[in-house]
Amino acid sequence: MVPFLAALLATPSASTAPSVVGIRMQLFYEETGRLSRDIAPPADFTGWNTIIGEGSAEEAANDLLVLIEVRGAAGETVVQPLSVVARGGNNKVIAQRRFADLLTSAQGRTWKALWLADVGCAGRIEVTATIGRWTRKSAINLDCGE
Repeated sequence: MVPFLAALLATPSASTAPSVVGIRMQLFYEETGRLSRDIAPPADFTGWNTIIGEGSAEEAANDLLVLIEVRGAAGETVVQPLSVVARGGNNKVIAQRRFADLLTSAQGRTWKALWLADVGCAGRIEVTATIGRWTRKSAINLDCGE
């Protein structure tokens, strides 16, 4: 009976299985080199003519930093790969990365980044992050016009 209980206690629980818990998106401001606040939904953000600093942009921005938050067991290596894909119109891949062997902090989380260049007028951008059975999606619109 004791070996059975020890085996149960040694087995990781489902709550420590790695998962994608958040996607952040931040514009890169070209005049100051700053990053914007998080503009991913549910943020109140209008992505209209961001390349010239219009809409909700504080200044001209044409690039986007995507940050993926992964949670798992504290201070451990996550052996399941994290896949991040950003797609634009017609489901075309704008950028993608695959992260293997993620190391979580003492708080059980890690952040990974994907840089999207020249997307200020890309229209709808959908980001999909997948690790194991967990998938999270987020989308924004960066449109341009007169």
